[in-house]
Amino acid sequence: MDFTIGLNEEQKKAILQTEGPVLIFAGAGSGKTRVITHRIAHLIDNLENFPESICAVTFTNKAAEEMRERVNHLLPGGIGSRVVIKTFHSLCLMILRREAKHLGFLSGFTIYDTSLQESLIKEVMKDLKMDIKQLKPSSIVHAISRSKDAMVSHIKYLDHYEKDFFSEKVDAVFSEYEKRKEQRQALDFGDLIFRTVELFKNNKKILHQYNTKFKYLMVDEYQDTNKAQYELVKYLAGESGNLCVVGDDDQSIYSWRGADISNILSFHKDYPNSFIVKLEENYRSTPTILGAASTLIANNTNRSDKTIFTNNPDGNKIGLFSYENEAEEAESIIKQIIKSKQENKKFSDHAIFYRTNAQSRYFEEALRRYSIPYKIFGGFRFFDRKEIKDIIAYLNTIVNPLDSTSLMRIINTPSRGIGETTIEKMNRISLEEGISLFEVIDRTIPGMKKGAIVKVQELKKMLSDLQDKHEKKKSPSEIAYELIERSGMREEMENEGTEESISRLENLNEFVNSVKDYETNAEDPSLEEFLNQISLLTSEEDTANLEDYVVLMTVHNSKGLEFDTVFLSGMEEGTFPHSLSMDSDTGAEEERRLAYVAITRAKRKLVISFCRFTRKFGNVEPRIRSRFFDEIPEQFFEEMGEKKQYGVRKPSHAPIPKRFTSDDSKVDVNTKNGSLQPGLKIRHKVYGVGIITKVSGNGENEKVEVKFGNLDKKFLIAYTPLEILN
Repeated sequence: MDFTIGLNEEQKKAILQTEGPVLIFAGAGSGKTRVITHRIAHLIDNLENFPESICAVTFTNKAAEEMRERVNHLLPGGIGSRVVIKTFHSLCLMILRREAKHLGFLSGFTIYDTSLQESLIKEVMKDLKMDIKQLKPSSIVHAISRSKDAMVSHIKYLDHYEKDFFSEKVDAVFSEYEKRKEQRQALDFGDLIFRTVELFKNNKKILHQYNTKFKYLMVDEYQDTNKAQYELVKYLAGESGNLCVVGDDDQSIYSWRGADISNILSFHKDYPNSFIVKLEENYRSTPTILGAASTLIANNTNRSDKTIFTNNPDGNKIGLFSYENEAEEAESIIKQIIKSKQENKKFSDHAIFYRTNAQSRYFEEALRRYSIPYKIFGGFRFFDRKEIKDIIAYLNTIVNPLDSTSLMRIINTPSRGIGETTIEKMNRISLEEGISLFEVIDRTIPGMKKGAIVKVQELKKMLSDLQDKHEKKKSPSEIAYELIERSGMREEMENEGTEESISRLENLNEFVNSVKDYETNAEDPSLEEFLNQISLLTSEEDTANLEDYVVLMTVHNSKGLEFDTVFLSGMEEGTFPHSLSMDSDTGAEEERRLAYVAITRAKRKLVISFCRFTRKFGNVEPRIRSRFFDEIPEQFFEEMGEKKQYGVRKPSHAPIPKRFTSDDSKVDVNTKNGSLQPGLKIRHKVYGVGIITKVSGNGENEKVEVKFGNLDKKFLIAYTPLEILN
């Protein structure tokens, strides 16, 4: 059967070149899944290869399942089901189950998920006399996982990472953690690829078996591979050399997960005789959308030379909107969706993209206001997120000290060293004596450690103080902000220093913004009324069975998807590009690739918007539009709405919100120009406390390099609010 019918010339080349190393640069919307599956079918039906001799590796279960379905459709009689199509982790799990004895494991070894990993890490830290409040177990889990992604074992951890307080603690925990896992016949998720690579490296006989078994190896999304995955591919492709990798360096957006863009860009060096194909014809978007995307991504220097094009008919220009604030932006976008719906479009034809999870709140509120069904793709609704539920439980306790259920939720959040047994004893006393848990928590409970007693007393004092301020009509936003500071929630997230903890901190920031917005609009604002509104929002009926709904998602979650109409919101400097990435060349290039991914999700219509002012922890700050606007020619845009200025430049050393502290030693960078020096301790509003390691440049180009735990970041001082901690 001819599996190239209906394909373009480059797609045909990709399918017919079956021998030796092949690199397929697959641009956005260029039909790469069709090429991969037709190539597999060609190998089996026309070249008479056994299905079992072909291995195709993907990143997600969804992608693997889609590939299986397409191959089965192309090859009748169930032949396609015999092809080995798996994710990296499921392939390695299959191999390790079969070869477990060579690693000293039983074939029925346990796989530890993140929860079990954290439990074991806590156990090890306790035995090593480490304070889990000072060093979060989740941070160590993250560090160990990244280490295995980089093929760094516990034995060589300190040889690979700079010695400091954090790395030395990780090193101590890492070794004992690995020892106990082996004793318990368990592997964690990061072990699956790491151990498989080690197995192939140390046992050539087993490697030969799999080289013989898999005559053809295909890898999807190669631009997203990390060091461990890269090594695995090299071993599996070893003897036959029939390796075909598919990917797009312009869509490499996961460096924070260990992905290394150089893997795809250096493929021709790793495999000197490789055959390279570029799929540049896009079947998804209009010429205008692709023109904007192409000119934007051309500003990156670390990329392969290619230009996507389409034969699709011309479409409308990209809509450009400038808004006063996030509320106005959300209101306008939802009204545009309503108008489109009235023109016989479905709600599900529309997607709203944003850079960070925290930005979803304004859109959720506007959608609820107009009774429009929606779903968050790849995440939770704003008020369903754990940290938001936690702070609401705190506020419920402040408003109603008799609410023992809310107090139970937060009594050990953040961790105060109060065990489940102690909490059960407290609850039992509360029930037996007919009093609230709030009245019990500062009692001396048998078996409760002194440290925990002190922490509980501090908790009760904090709650009592805030109850007193609430009774004295302190504003809800001030109470919420002080609560985040004094409860330890902010400090815990800052100390964790992971991408996930930064996202949670951004959500807390947005929660304070939501309280401030409520105060602005309410005639007689009160904490009780605010909580009443929240409870009504979170008690709405489940959306699981909706058939037509607007989709909301971060840009990262949009990869691989497409929509008739895309609204790309929040395109301000510091938001997109993100403040944590915009001041380094590699970070800025990845942010640009992320914008490229967002733009190329749109099929027919694209609307991009930014705000001239946004809130940060309740305070209004001026913003300027994203640099990415200036990298796209004006010919692709149509300015919509009122003719307004694009925004104003944010003042140098913009002050951060007032903090609830009695420590007068803290000063803002604004107060001491030129005072930044290596060795100074500073606080960044998102990344937390860090140490300055280097200062360079002058004026607006002055940069500072800061070490936050195990993370190193660079910032332009003129656009980064920093607080010096003397």
